[in-house]
Amino acid sequence: MISSEVCGVFDAEKAAREVVEEFGPRLDLTKPVEGLLPGGEARVFRVDLDVAADVYILDTPQGARIASMPEIVGARLSAEAFSLAEVAAKLVLRLAGSEELMFLHVLRGSPGYMLHEALAKAGARLREGFVKITSHSQHGEGNVTFSSVGAFTKGSDTLVVADTVATGATLEATVNFTLKIAEIKGINLRRIIVYGFIAEEGLRRLASLAEKVGLDAKFIAMQDVAALASNRFDMPLYGPDGKGGKVLGGIVDERTLRDMVGEYFPGMDQPGDWSERQCLLFNGEGLERGRIPGHLERSRAKLEELRSILAERGWYPDWLEEVYRKRVDGLERASSEEYCGP
Repeated sequence: MISSEVCGVFDAEKAAREVVEEFGPRLDLTKPVEGLLPGGEARVFRVDLDVAADVYILDTPQGARIASMPEIVGARLSAEAFSLAEVAAKLVLRLAGSEELMFLHVLRGSPGYMLHEALAKAGARLREGFVKITSHSQHGEGNVTFSSVGAFTKGSDTLVVADTVATGATLEATVNFTLKIAEIKGINLRRIIVYGFIAEEGLRRLASLAEKVGLDAKFIAMQDVAALASNRFDMPLYGPDGKGGKVLGGIVDERTLRDMVGEYFPGMDQPGDWSERQCLLFNGEGLERGRIPGHLERSRAKLEELRSILAERGWYPDWLEEVYRKRVDGLERASSEEYCGP
């Protein structure tokens, strides 16, 4: 194994090459897009996938931190998510071509992406609806336990959703329910924009649904189009898929990979327990606290498991131990801090 340490200085380019060689994240499907966002640190990439949808990756320092650092929880997560959402809101409005939007909250966790607040701050006129689905079938049908969609009325043809999309089954069921409500109300939806952590499998599922019902679909994935682990939950950028020898690699731009390789530990779930990273969650009946201590404990356990798996694979370069130490230190600090304030 070629070391990525030269005289103690981390070489991100070499480390990224090692990661590509070991886990195979796909670097050949992204192309920079100019003009969609004003100047700044954010980068937008178009993703060349064979789906009936426009797929973008939004690469920002805030998104890289959230994806790489499970220790970002509570008030710090809200601040990072809102700062990122302010950038994403500009892209959403550009893609929507209108400031009148139907915004769908998928309970419990999706409001934590803060996109609705950033859109409102940017001047968008939002008609907000809330749907909670606790179970769903493979056919996109769900058990709706709460819905509040009275604000959905004629006047907008664009549905915006901020959510974590793994298999896509939950969001498919939620969108199917919303489409039925729109039909009853005589709302002619033409477009859907999905923003958040998005895995390729879920993206394909939702793109297929959109094509079937005649919606123009646009996806804005944070940092990368993630891989999906065999547990059907974890959404790594790259890394081992358990102990069986299988490896996972998402779709990412080479520049993003270089920026994240020194902070992201291979195999970690980028959104983590997204709901449980938050201070307060609306569940359809009231507010409840996110189980942040449980998220931090599970993240630490997962980190140890992945470290062991990588050591057994015989792939554990010196620079990766530094990534491991940073994540352990961060999780320990977060566990001892007041992450939600008084």
